Amino acid sequence: MRSQIVFGALLLLYGLSFFLRGEDPRAALGDRVMEGIFFQGGYGLDWVYAAGEEFERAHPDIKAHVWGNPRAWDQSRPRFLAGNPPDAFWCIHNINFWANLQDGLVADLDSLMDAPAYGQEGVRFRDTFLPGTLEQGQYQGVQYFLPITYAVQGIWYNKKMFEDHGWTVPATWDEFLALCEKIKTTTAIAPLTHQGKYPSYYGMIFRPLLYKLGGEELLLAIDNLEPGAWQRPEVIRAAQLSRDLVEKGYVLEGSSSFSHTEGQMIWLQGKAAMIPCGTWLESEMKNALPPGFEMRLMAVPGFADGKGSVTSVETNADPAFWVPRQAAHPDWGMEYFRILLSKKMAANFLATIGSVMPIKGSTQGVAIPPAMQSALDVVDAASGETFSLRFLSWYPELRIEYENAFGAVLNGDLSPAKFGNRVEAQAQRMRDDADLVRMTRLPAKALASR
Repeated sequence: MRSQIVFGALLLLYGLSFFLRGEDPRAALGDRVMEGIFFQGGYGLDWVYAAGEEFERAHPDIKAHVWGNPRAWDQSRPRFLAGNPPDAFWCIHNINFWANLQDGLVADLDSLMDAPAYGQEGVRFRDTFLPGTLEQGQYQGVQYFLPITYAVQGIWYNKKMFEDHGWTVPATWDEFLALCEKIKTTTAIAPLTHQGKYPSYYGMIFRPLLYKLGGEELLLAIDNLEPGAWQRPEVIRAAQLSRDLVEKGYVLEGSSSFSHTEGQMIWLQGKAAMIPCGTWLESEMKNALPPGFEMRLMAVPGFADGKGSVTSVETNADPAFWVPRQAAHPDWGMEYFRILLSKKMAANFLATIGSVMPIKGSTQGVAIPPAMQSALDVVDAASGETFSLRFLSWYPELRIEYENAFGAVLNGDLSPAKFGNRVEAQAQRMRDDADLVRMTRLPAKALASR
């Protein structure tokens, strides 16, 4: 109901502004044009343009008009409401994917999934994706969204600093604590810093602790909004272990006030040995890297008696690309994505951007940056045991409450037990919401048998 009210209000605003907009962009583009609108952020747009050029080579009779800016959704939303959206779309800010699906704005991609892979004979498009990377874009077994990148998340460390001091990468949580204590007591360097204004970054330590303590069953309970999931002992313990690092003095003082770039700059300056982040870190900070600086990724250490393996690692392939249901040429939008997410273009993305798309074989024959290679090595060491939490994209209100409550834990304003109670209370509000689009996460074995 709430989404329908908002939708109606925006449609009214669009109607009032119609006479101020000038010419309809689609009328100006013509009938033989595939239009794609994309978020312009740290990845830039060159890879989008490159895929457009490849599209035109494959379809000389169709022009690919692809463009974007940082406010792609805000600027294009009136067109969605008026029924003349682009043929391909991606944005990450101020957008709720699942509310858009509920409002009928998103096309079913199953026909695309069974199409032949671009540039690969005898292979279906769906079979070119890395295991587990498509499910986050599905609803009731139907594909609606496609991922852009395969992100590996963990703890980055300063390679030269570790080598100079003879520190070794820890495997278990006890070894990690011992390393932090050694760094704290024998150097003027802080063991850890983090992007404190955004608790989701420190969550890259907390979430692996959840999995390594409680295994897949705990993540299923959380994502499926099972009653009491956030009050389980493993959740409370993971929150306490996260807080312990602060209380023991292992986190650089003042980190709670850092933005993401400030915390990362502090780490690059050698004031801390480690920082939690994903594989976008090197690309995001490429203009600030000191000469000769080398970063490497480690998995968050685990527990010999945990339900998740010590070597398991958090990976993510969040929903990203979609085809608007009312697009003038939805088939062309799907074709653009078939090309954009091909092995050829994924290799180009890695070579030019330094990030990995979730496409099998796309790293072959490409000079992989050492930092990214260290992350891929961590994935290899996990022997297929990777994990992620889906509620982060499924339920924005729950994600916000979790991040705010977790930040309060790190700052000492909320006990781990009260953290569990607070997030559980939000989960209950979600369960009580009759308008909520409920998502269901299936066990990995069930997905593998499909």
